[in-house]
Amino acid sequence: MGPEERDAPKGAGKNMSSSTITQQAPQAQRSGRGYRIESIDVLRGLLMLLMAIDHTRDFFSSAAIDPSDPIHSWPALFFTRWITHLCAPGFILLAGASVYLQRQRKSAATLTRALILRGLWLIVFEIVVVSFGWSFGFGLPILQVIWVIGVSMIVLAGLQWLPLPAVGAFGAIVIFGHDLLDRIHARNLGHWSDAWYILHERGVLTFHAHPVAVYGYPVIPWVGVMALGYCFGWIVAKNPEARQRISVITGAMSLGLFALLRLTHGYGDPGPGFEHLGTPSHTVMSFLYVQKYPPSLHYLLATLGVVLLLFALFDKVVLAGRLGRFRAFLDVYGRVPFFFYITHIFVIHALALGVARAANPNWRFWITPDVVFTRHFNGWGYGLPIVYLIWVLVVLGLYPLCAWFSDLKNRRRDWWLAYL
Repeated sequence: MGPEERDAPKGAGKNMSSSTITQQAPQAQRSGRGYRIESIDVLRGLLMLLMAIDHTRDFFSSAAIDPSDPIHSWPALFFTRWITHLCAPGFILLAGASVYLQRQRKSAATLTRALILRGLWLIVFEIVVVSFGWSFGFGLPILQVIWVIGVSMIVLAGLQWLPLPAVGAFGAIVIFGHDLLDRIHARNLGHWSDAWYILHERGVLTFHAHPVAVYGYPVIPWVGVMALGYCFGWIVAKNPEARQRISVITGAMSLGLFALLRLTHGYGDPGPGFEHLGTPSHTVMSFLYVQKYPPSLHYLLATLGVVLLLFALFDKVVLAGRLGRFRAFLDVYGRVPFFFYITHIFVIHALALGVARAANPNWRFWITPDVVFTRHFNGWGYGLPIVYLIWVLVVLGLYPLCAWFSDLKNRRRDWWLAYL
């Protein structure tokens, strides 16, 4: 869900040697919209499918508890939720990397204009289309990951004028320092409360005491993740051996720091911290229980560490020419992430509404504005096996449509395709 991507620049960028270009050739694919790095598309495709698990669970699960609660949840439900934590950090990191790769071929002025327009488009689309898809009604807009990607792109439009070390320093300071702000609460800031919600707290935005939006993704620290993603693009532009080595080392260091902070009850997460609970599985869940809203340092260290290791793994698999069919399957979704994101929300919601209409007298719950993330549908839902079955059917059902749209974007250069 980044900007329209031409991931691997022609000649692989101004700063890359001919030997580097030769080494990248096995996974740089030419398309009608430029070159792409297959391992990025494959990883993004995996993240899209993981995201669809979470949204299928939102609409079809019978569980009336917080699935990430290590005390009341159970391993299958907990890890169904936890693996989807990888999605938002992964999307935003890869979006930032794509901007860096574009910057190697475009002027700063050209890219600034493109990022601002793309960011504004994503914000408007979140408010008008995506919010309707969640509710099938016009209640309060729900500002989530599309919104914050849009805001982060607008911020990156300015940051990309700076030297790369300065962008990296900004990202690191935001990610490692934002938990110092946890003691500041919007409810104590009077007229500045909405500004603080936008920056650092989840909540309901108001205007003259009237609610105007449900707010799930504060800007901080996601703008920092986008900035680090821009710096990650510098790593992606290196030869495969170097980018794999750096990704593995950085990912392992991130996970190591996460483990150290969790085990020592260190700085970086406002939650209850790691506890030894009654069973080994619940103790493991407590260790992995991290705050997503807003994302804590622990959350970002764990998720970005895994994403970096996955990138190195997929890059190695692509260069070795292995798992061709599986890669091709994921690649389809990874090439059209925004299209898949929008489509799968409407499909899952419509499916839930149809099943509920046939089986439950309270089916109008699924056309009640703003309930999918705030209330539970009593007497509705299925266990995880059925949830996963529905997820598989949705993913496979959308494959032909995504493949068609990917081919359309590959063949044509219409300007509007860059926004879908």
